[in-house]
Amino acid sequence: MAKIAVVIIAGADQKDRVTSGLHVAKRMHDARAENGIERVEVFLFTGGVRLLEDTVPEASALIKELTEAGIVVGACQNQLQNWKLSDAAAARHVASEFARDAFSRYARDGYTVFTF
Repeated sequence: MAKIAVVIIAGADQKDRVTSGLHVAKRMHDARAENGIERVEVFLFTGGVRLLEDTVPEASALIKELTEAGIVVGACQNQLQNWKLSDAAAARHVASEFARDAFSRYARDGYTVFTF
């Protein structure tokens, strides 16, 4: 079965791109049984991490929807710390992981990666 990682690198200045990526992740998760998908994850990187500042309310609502659906949403640990967003991530159930480790895991474990 396939694994998918949706990496959100766009930020508040690209709202449509961000929300499209988050919607796609949710839709792939919802249709995973009929499409042979084992797992869908979302990872926030660069501009995506800044979404935790709540500058795009629709993105905030979608991140909440994803975590409530059981989708693992992660964010770059270094960027969370640098931008003082670790508490915001924890409050939203967003996992903290070094990007190098997440990306290495995606490669090692055969994930197909989509970036938005």
